[in-house]
Amino acid sequence: MFCPNCKTEYRPGFTRCADCGAELVDLLPEEEEVTENREPDNDELVPVLQTWDRADVLSIRTALDPVGIEYFIQGEMLSAFRKSDPFVLIVKEKDAEQVRELLKGIKLNYSTSSFNRNPRE
Repeated sequence: MFCPNCKTEYRPGFTRCADCGAELVDLLPEEEEVTENREPDNDELVPVLQTWDRADVLSIRTALDPVGIEYFIQGEMLSAFRKSDPFVLIVKEKDAEQVRELLKGIKLNYSTSSFNRNPRE
């Protein structure tokens, strides 16, 4: 038995995925073959903003989640262990300017502007 979403294999007798709740299937669908015509996603990741305040992370998520921009907040998982490291918002370079514009109108508690500017300016 397999989860069609997570691709996790389960022992017989299980009917639902413990992670996502999907109904298990006997066989996974075959993976689609990658064609040579498909362009690779080689967008460089760039830091846009850093903060030491967890409330700022929530504000950033609230601004970016509805518009569907892919992002990563470095340091978020380790913050419970290492309070000295900042949270760093990282996005694809092609989205960086749009993210900067979206975040302009948000009042953040503690942020540094070291990453807020376009590095090419």
